[in-house]
Amino acid sequence: MNFFGQRLPLLACLLLMSVLASTSTSASAQFRQPSAQLTTTVVEEIFRAGDTATLKLEVQLPEDIHVQSDKPRDPYVIPTLLTLALPDGLTMGGITYPESTDFQLVGWEEPLLVFEHEFTIEVLLNLDVSLPTGEIVIPGSFLYQACDDQVCFAPATEAIEWSIQTESPTTTPL
Repeated sequence: MNFFGQRLPLLACLLLMSVLASTSTSASAQFRQPSAQLTTTVVEEIFRAGDTATLKLEVQLPEDIHVQSDKPRDPYVIPTLLTLALPDGLTMGGITYPESTDFQLVGWEEPLLVFEHEFTIEVLLNLDVSLPTGEIVIPGSFLYQACDDQVCFAPATEAIEWSIQTESPTTTPL
């Protein structure tokens, strides 16, 4: 047997392994769960008891990725949902989601209601008049279902938090 006759089965095996490895890598890359980049901000820096605080959650998604809206048309998709665990002395004034847009997913009859690549959710909080002075941490979670133009991925939940600083109310001189 010549040199190539001895090496041909080995070369064929290496070539087959290379093809299989590249196929599995590209398949796994296609189904990699996209994740949102989340930024929490507070509009004011310092609050007094009785004030209203505005919190913002800025969401940035990878290119060509969107998430379901907070009020999807299809009951089988997961709505985007921001929830907060409010400490004592804070009450919810309201959550404002951005305006959703129609998105036609391949193979679906009716367009989906989605939030696109970048969007902001705003939260209004009422601070009780008896709120103590100091730092208050407001934990929350952000649930979303990311999709591209062909597939919706499994829902994901991210933990988030805001921090606000309160100071004692000032008294008005008589």
